[in-house]
Amino acid sequence: MEIRHWPTGWIERAPGWDDIDRVVEMCNARSQKLYGENQATRDDVRTWWTSPRFDLATDARLVLDVEGDVAGIVEADNPGEPYATLGCSAIVHPKYEGDAALWDWMHAWGLWRAQERVPLAAKEICVAAVTMMAAGDDARRVALERAGFRLTRVSNHMRIDLDSPPPAARWPHGVSVRTANIDQDLDAIVALYLETWRDHWGFVERPFDLVLSDWRKSIESDGERFDPTLWFVAVEGDEVAGISLCNSHIADDATRGYVQGLGVRPAWRKRGIALALLHHTFAEFRQRRYAAVELDMDSENLTGALRVYERAGMRAVRQSVFYEKELRAGTDLATRSLAS
Repeated sequence: MEIRHWPTGWIERAPGWDDIDRVVEMCNARSQKLYGENQATRDDVRTWWTSPRFDLATDARLVLDVEGDVAGIVEADNPGEPYATLGCSAIVHPKYEGDAALWDWMHAWGLWRAQERVPLAAKEICVAAVTMMAAGDDARRVALERAGFRLTRVSNHMRIDLDSPPPAARWPHGVSVRTANIDQDLDAIVALYLETWRDHWGFVERPFDLVLSDWRKSIESDGERFDPTLWFVAVEGDEVAGISLCNSHIADDATRGYVQGLGVRPAWRKRGIALALLHHTFAEFRQRRYAAVELDMDSENLTGALRVYERAGMRAVRQSVFYEKELRAGTDLATRSLAS
């Protein structure tokens, strides 16, 4: 990749573990501008930097200004097979967001790193670089469009305030709910995830063993932050029919819970299980004295999930947008419609 001539005193290099506090500060400076709140912690960055197949030495670049503060960071992830969608994300400190050359260098580096992985994908499939950003982040939007990315989808960030008790969960006959036993249930949960998310826009099928391994490593990486008592499974007999997988925190705010994944297997849909899972989830968080529960969802969800969330009392409080850039033409493996 072409070497940029940085301003005097500026440095571009791979991040190191002693940079973690500076990266957190930069990420939170940006989220404070966009959302009015911190959205990054040391644990979040540590989880990011220890994610499966991510190599801090080769998959990220840090730009430091003359004061040694982080001006920006860019990363290119390694999703594993089938390498159809390659994450490519750049963040710039608000005080430098008007520096087009900084944005352009970071996007060029991320795309260069992603392009190196294109040969790992089967030669007949389409490969795209993908990224997500906050709606309203105009500086980043302009830079992405200049780099050749195009808007593909919008995601709603949903929230419910737990000022009053939610309705009691109403389970269909024969269906009940319990907390997950990770040792016994993880395989079934991952299988449900793969089955359920096939009809979600943008989903790309990945090998079961790879996904299962990634989930195990993610749980291990979370350490004490992982709370298995907030993973709820709806069961009928020995079958796992639905899941509500939750986190006990959002960034450094201990008053809000987060639903990482809610899904019901197709054979069990239209029986009220998703709504019951939401009500059960809300009740559990309220019992633990949380003020709110939040989640993210595709604004044009192919399965009509938005109606379920709204029935449960959730509302959209902000949006994120997804951008893609095609790196190689071919057969598109991503779900784009229910017929995909």
